[in-house]
Amino acid sequence: MVGFVAATYWVAKSIIQPFIAHRLDRNHGEKDDFIFLVGGMYVANLIPLGYIFSTQPWHIFTLEFIRGVAMACVVPTWAGIFTRHIDKSREAFSWSLESTGIGFAAGLAGAIGAYLASVFGFKIVFVLVSIFGLMSSSLLILIRHQIFIKDHFAPRVPPSEKPF
Repeated sequence: MVGFVAATYWVAKSIIQPFIAHRLDRNHGEKDDFIFLVGGMYVANLIPLGYIFSTQPWHIFTLEFIRGVAMACVVPTWAGIFTRHIDKSREAFSWSLESTGIGFAAGLAGAIGAYLASVFGFKIVFVLVSIFGLMSSSLLILIRHQIFIKDHFAPRVPPSEKPF
C-alpha cells in the first residue's frame, strides 16, 4: 500500500504541476507566484495532522492526493522565484546551496523524527512536522516585499567588491 500511496502523491503532483506553472508564467510579476507558494506550503504542512485522524487507507490516499496538489503549487513557484532572484553568474552555486540546505534539513529532520517516533510515537512527530512547517511557511511572509510586482524584472546585481 505504501507504494501506491507514494504513487498517488507523485502522479497528482506531476499531472497538475505543469498546468499551474503554465498559468503562473502567463501572469507577469511574482505576486500570484508568491500566493501559490505560501498557500501550497500551508496546505502541505497541514497534511501530517490528517494522518493522526486517519482510520482507513483511503484517508491516507486522499491526504497524499491533496499534498500532491499543494506541492504542485509550491515547486514551480519556488523554482521560478528563486531563479529570478539568483545572482548573475552564480546560478549553479546558488542552486547548489539551495539543494544542500534542503538536503541537510531533510537529513536532520529524518534523524530527529526517527528518534522522536521511537521514544514518543508518531503522533507527536506529525504534530511537530506541521507546527515547524507552518512556522517556516509563515517566515516567507517576511520577504513578501522583495517579490517582483511589475511585468519586467530588474536584475538584482550584487554590489561590487571594493579592494581594500
